[in-house]
Amino acid sequence: MKIPHVVFSYNRKKDIENIKIGLNIVKKGRQPDKELAQIIKLYGNTPKKKELESYLDSRWRKKKHILSLIVKQTQEYWNTIEKDYFTHLADRMQLTSFYNIRKLSGFLSTRYGCGYDPKKYWFAITVHKGTLANTSVIIHEIMHIFFHKQWWNFCRKQGLSEKNIWDVKEATTVLLNLWFKDQLIDLDWGYEEHAELRHLIKKWFLKTRNFKNTIEEACKYMKINPKKSPNWITN
Repeated sequence: MKIPHVVFSYNRKKDIENIKIGLNIVKKGRQPDKELAQIIKLYGNTPKKKELESYLDSRWRKKKHILSLIVKQTQEYWNTIEKDYFTHLADRMQLTSFYNIRKLSGFLSTRYGCGYDPKKYWFAITVHKGTLANTSVIIHEIMHIFFHKQWWNFCRKQGLSEKNIWDVKEATTVLLNLWFKDQLIDLDWGYEEHAELRHLIKKWFLKTRNFKNTIEEACKYMKINPKKSPNWITN
């Protein structure tokens, strides 16, 4: 399979999209990070596009060289591990293909949290982390995108709601700690609500070394425990 190539850049429009993703989650009850808290303090919970543009222009007017440096360093390091990452991910996630995805876009964001779009093949990384810490974000978000491609409908067929498929998708990232321990300097901790499921997923995978079987067990768990899901997720 021809592997995708990830290209990193800063794009104000995508920065705003990622900020809006965070603001929407805050509206559902999640605590805002420091950057979102500042935005909410200035403009309220639903800032207008022009207000966010003004905020970002002011934030980076004299610091654009920092954005360029982060992008450059991230791209340089990622290029050294990209082939091994995708080859290993395909093997461990049992991907049948890369779904003709030739390019993935990694956009630098002012927000601490990092969203993604599985249909437009982009994800965010944060200005608040260095290259190696952002690598943890990158491999996490890319795993999400291919979970949508390969396993979302599979989980749906197991009888899970969209909300609980989200839980399985998030919890399976615990396996990154096994698969990419040589590339990571930080563990993928996930959400507190998924602690038990993440522990079980690791146990199931180490027993079978089979991602599909692990997903099946995770789906069974969430069908029994549908309420063990963050309250701010409303899929």
